[in-house]
Order: sequence, then C-alpha cells, then structure tokens
Amino acid sequence: METNRIRRIGRATLAALLCTALHAGADIRPFSDYQVILDRQPFGAPPDPSQIPEKIIPVSESFAASMQLLGFFEEDHNVRAAIMDRKDNSYFSLYVGESENGIELIDVDYDKEEAVLRKGDEVVVLTMRAGGESQVLSKEAVEERTKQAAERRLSYAERRKARQLARAKPPEIPKPKLTGAALEEHLQNYQMEVLRQGLPPLPVQLTPDRDAQMVAEGLLPPVDDEGYEIDVDSMTDDEYDAFMQENYPGYADYDY
Repeated sequence: METNRIRRIGRATLAALLCTALHAGADIRPFSDYQVILDRQPFGAPPDPSQIPEKIIPVSESFAASMQLLGFFEEDHNVRAAIMDRKDNSYFSLYVGESENGIELIDVDYDKEEAVLRKGDEVVVLTMRAGGESQVLSKEAVEERTKQAAERRLSYAERRKARQLARAKPPEIPKPKLTGAALEEHLQNYQMEVLRQGLPPLPVQLTPDRDAQMVAEGLLPPVDDEGYEIDVDSMTDDEYDAFMQENYPGYADYDY
C-alpha cells in the first residue's frame, strides 16, 4: 500500500514538473533531458508481452462462426475447398492462396478433411470429420500448420514428378538370357522339338547335321544340291541309304 502511495506521489511530482516546464515558455527543456528519469523506471517495469498469455477466442466468436466446410475437389492437380456461409447460404471455393471477401485459404488437408482459413489476424481450422470440432489457432499452432503444409505440398510435388517421369520413361526391354552360340544352340534344339511335335517350324535354318537327323527321322524331306525335294518313294532302300550317306554326312550314325 505504501509503495502504491509513493508511486502516486511520484506520478504527481513528474506531472507537476512537466506542467511547470510547459508554462516556462522559452525555458522549455527538450524531452530527452527527462529520459534519465524514465530509464530509472520510477513506476516499475512495463509488463513483458511474451509473458502475457495469448487469448484464443472460440470459433463462435470468430469470422468463421457461420462457415461450413462442404468438401474438396481436384482441378489441374490442385485441390479446391468448397465452403458455405450459413448466414446467407452463399457458397464459394478456393485454391490454397486464393481469397474471397478478405478470407484466404492457407491450407487443406485432404486426409484429415480440414481447411485452414485466415482473415486478418485470425486463423481458423474448419473440419468435416464426424465428431471433429473447428477451432481458432494460436500463433504457435499457425506456424506449425504452415510448416506441415509446406512439407505436404513438397511431398505431393515429388510424388507427382516421379509419376510423370515414370510415364515418360521408355519401357525397359529385358535382356535375353541367352546370347551368341548358346542362343543359337537353344534355337536349333527348339526347332527340332517343334518339328517332332508336328508344329509349324520356326524361321530357323538347321545346321547340316541337324537337318540330316530330321531327314533320317522322316520329319524333313531330303533335298538335292539346288534345294529341291527328292522323290524318295521311287527309290529302293539301298538307293535311299546310298543317297543319304552321300548327301547327308553322318547319316549312318543315326540309329532309328
């Protein structure tokens, strides 16, 4: 109580000094001469703004009291939020960064079904979730939401770029398991199996010894030097054997 009395006396004294100075006319001293008094803080230190708790108003007292988030829809790879003002049943939709009547959409979270609106210094989260509640954000919460939104947009942009690159990239042709001599060997053997199964032959030219084997098995007709088929029906067995041995080296080695 005594301290408050001293402060009141101090204020009165200072006021008297200032009034005296104002009425002194030409003897008025510059205000800087009194700075030393203010620096001593005779009335106590002013309150620290950082220690004053931030007042968070309820949504019912904010600009978004009558607003309802209706949903989202995508256009040109961007998400728009659809919002209705129940005061007059008006409707508007915004991309992130767009404004309508001073109301800016600063973020959307499709997974959480939320949209963040700002008007002046107020930032409000509207939600569509069943049982969820809209809320006015504190300054700290606004900073955190802004950071999360930037990370989410970056993640979306990276995924979209990866999809575009994947579509633009030519399909990769698998490398053959066999090449060179191994591939040729495989095709020759496969051609022989195709002929044995009575399937249409592949466009693969058999080597002379494999061709002779197929002729010996009766799967290919014998041909002369010019590639014409030989009429083996008119030959005796001895003539056929002599012809085969002469034109198909190794014929005698096939035992069928």
